[in-house]
Amino acid sequence: MFNDSNQQGSGLATPETDELAAKWEKKIAAAKKHWDKVFEQMRKNRKEVRDLEFGRDGGPTTKRANLMLSTMTATIPNVYAKNPEISVTAKYVNKDLKLFCQTLETVTNRALVDAGLKKRAKSLLTAAMTCYHGVIKVTYQRDINTDPYIRDRINDTQDNIVRLEHLIQEADNPERAQEHEATLAELRETMKALEQQTEVVAAEGLAIDKVPSDQLLIDPDVCEFDEYPNARWMAQIIPMRRSDAQAKYKVDLSKALVYKEGAYDGPHDRRIASMPGKDTGDDPMIVIFEIWDRQSQRIYTMADGCKFWCRDPYSPDTVGERWYPYFLFPFATVDNDFIAPCFVDLTRKLELEYNETRDKFKEHRELNKPGLVVDGGEISEKNITKVTESDLGEVVVLKTDSAKPLNQIIQPRPSVPINPVDYDTSSIRADWEQVTGLQDAARSTVVTPKTATEASIMQQSLSGRVSEMRDRMEDFLQEVAQYSAQILLMNLTPEQVARYMGPGKATVDKMTGMPVYEPSFDWPQLSREQVFDMVQLEIRAGTTGAPDKLRLQENWAQALPIIMNLISQIMQLAAQGIDYSPLRAILEETLRRFDERVDVEEFLPVMPQSQPAAQPAAAEQAMAMQGVSPAQPEQPPIQEDQSGLPPPPPAMANLLTQGA
Repeated sequence: MFNDSNQQGSGLATPETDELAAKWEKKIAAAKKHWDKVFEQMRKNRKEVRDLEFGRDGGPTTKRANLMLSTMTATIPNVYAKNPEISVTAKYVNKDLKLFCQTLETVTNRALVDAGLKKRAKSLLTAAMTCYHGVIKVTYQRDINTDPYIRDRINDTQDNIVRLEHLIQEADNPERAQEHEATLAELRETMKALEQQTEVVAAEGLAIDKVPSDQLLIDPDVCEFDEYPNARWMAQIIPMRRSDAQAKYKVDLSKALVYKEGAYDGPHDRRIASMPGKDTGDDPMIVIFEIWDRQSQRIYTMADGCKFWCRDPYSPDTVGERWYPYFLFPFATVDNDFIAPCFVDLTRKLELEYNETRDKFKEHRELNKPGLVVDGGEISEKNITKVTESDLGEVVVLKTDSAKPLNQIIQPRPSVPINPVDYDTSSIRADWEQVTGLQDAARSTVVTPKTATEASIMQQSLSGRVSEMRDRMEDFLQEVAQYSAQILLMNLTPEQVARYMGPGKATVDKMTGMPVYEPSFDWPQLSREQVFDMVQLEIRAGTTGAPDKLRLQENWAQALPIIMNLISQIMQLAAQGIDYSPLRAILEETLRRFDERVDVEEFLPVMPQSQPAAQPAAAEQAMAMQGVSPAQPEQPPIQEDQSGLPPPPPAMANLLTQGA
């Protein structure tokens, strides 16, 4: 509830204290205390991987070799190199849902691409390797005033309108009179941008946010990582400028706790706030909590330090079968514990040992710099200067009264012997390979393979080491895709789907010869229960990692002769009117074992509908014995191709052309 009598200078209402908000404030405080050490370690890990300290002498980096970052950079493309291939199948076997499945598959793939899934997924992997687990948030954007918080919104004018309303309030605020002219100037420029309509008025669609790992509070009662979808509640920590928060929620937040700039990354600072900043001035950074309560099925929004709601509690309309829009991907899991060691924890001491070994080896080499040792009693300082300052190839004349030979007066400085075993890093590299699961070849240490065997070993090592993480990533993406498809089914209209699928086409019915309209999509209006039960969405295995082109080419070269032979036999049997279903079943099984993504219809010819069925041989003999000639079928018009075979399909024609 709002107390209209309590108005601040900004003209914003101050809500009254809410008992439920006060209760949630205590829950949030307990959860922050529970996760505080973990979040602090996450920030330390980020700093260690980043290894940047601007303003120091010798450059911003401190490590000799940042093995952590280089290994992470080499690993991520092999786990996630491209967006997954999504396959949609119907759960109802007694209903033809082929067009609907194709529509949902196309719409989901397109929506995930438009939402920037690849960029978010790669950032998610980096977060998992650095901060124990990565987090993304999948929501449907429609109205900025009713949607849950979306950091990376689709570009539209809604955020500009919110900013415009805030500037109008600031212009009317007598306490900000000294900034009146600047506020009016910014207000005029914002209005000009809205008038020119440089962005769409209200964009709508799927939105995917990358949530920093230390900005999601999870119910402390969750013990194992895989149980997080069943948590009683989750709360997203949203750093925000106080002016932006007041413009968005239309409440006075002057009593909200002020955070030091750098403690959290503000949404408009785009991670720059993570560097040590200056004083925040009169527009400080505050924190908004967006609480998703699974037990009450409500979303609560409150500011840290305030015992009232920033907006009225509400139930989200755009959620899938699972309640939470947050998806977590761990680097590793351990039994009966939520947090497992991350990549940085596993390699920290090894990287330190490696760099210390290399640094000491450098110091040892510097200790053995070339130099001369002279007998101070036998040669004057003037002669020493002549020797040390002489140029290359210069003849130096030394005058000395000593009876000793010159090579006994001036001698090369003795060096400290280097024992290569003391500075050998092979054992460290071996430990690194065991811990990270990547050998030198997999980390691209061998840039150009010298032999085919070495190339094969590199690929096999890479495929075997990252397959487990890639498998977990595909399971994770399947959950994201399933959730996204459910959201799209409940929110997209047929008109919006038509923009994804394009218009239909006019065809001729093969049976009647009448023109018919063939739709390009099928998008039924369903209830939530029907949406969840109708289709099953899967990620095709192995479609996210970098493709093994050599292996794929070898497999295709082996399967191509078998496929072409089967298709040729099918075409001959079809031309003779003989049942070819056994060969078709063999072809389908062959293609399925070769690659489940291949559709057998692309390789089979289109059979004429008027093709007469073959008469049994026994029936023809009986009719001949009775003197009755069997009815002759109507002959089709003569074609240029007299082979009697139906024309090959486009995919087969391309193969035949390539084979020729």
